[in-house]
Amino acid sequence: MHDIYKPIRSKSYSVSCEFCRIGPSICIPKLLENTLDNFINRKKEIAKNQVIVDEGTPLDKIYIINSGAVKTYITVNGKEQINGFYLPGDIIGLNSIHNLKYNNSVCALTNTLVCELKYNELIGLVSQNTHMQNTLLKLMSEDIQDYQQLILCFSQKNAEEKVATFIYSLYLRYARRGHISLNIKLSMSRSDIANYLGLTIETISRILTRMQDLNILTARGKYISIKDLSALIKFAEYHK
Repeated sequence: MHDIYKPIRSKSYSVSCEFCRIGPSICIPKLLENTLDNFINRKKEIAKNQVIVDEGTPLDKIYIINSGAVKTYITVNGKEQINGFYLPGDIIGLNSIHNLKYNNSVCALTNTLVCELKYNELIGLVSQNTHMQNTLLKLMSEDIQDYQQLILCFSQKNAEEKVATFIYSLYLRYARRGHISLNIKLSMSRSDIANYLGLTIETISRILTRMQDLNILTARGKYISIKDLSALIKFAEYHK
């Protein structure tokens, strides 16, 4: 029980290779190049609000987030519609393999560090490495499941349940990366959260205030501190 309250390991919310979604045993950069210099050269710094990839760009590279966070979005009638947030350890580009074009734009929410990999290098490894094949299929399956849960959230949950589900999902995602803490950093703005959940900023603020009044959490700036995890889960009506 005490482990759940330990402080966040890194203020920058970086992730070591240990917690990368691919896993340390089959780190793609290390499989491709065994020298430290070449491995470091694959690291790319992305400034806050910088667009990494535009929608429709050919899929010649994929990216693994080392630190920071990004959002993905499509443009509908000239307006941005956010359809995903990626955290340290996540891989950007797997959902675009079917047509070899990025089906959304990718933008850094904070100063972000990524591992940059060529798509043909990934495919070459997959064709030669059974472990890599299984891992890639698992990651794609997880992405499909996340998308299905998002659709369920939009179609069956009310505004309060959506916000609570979003916060709890962030808690789970950070926990899987080793940040086992009830303190969550929101790399995304409330405007971005509202866009993603199909709500207004005012609604987000009202719901957070209500959850604070119920002593479920506290919200200060970009930080959410969960005070009663069980109550948050119940509030979200979350089902695995």
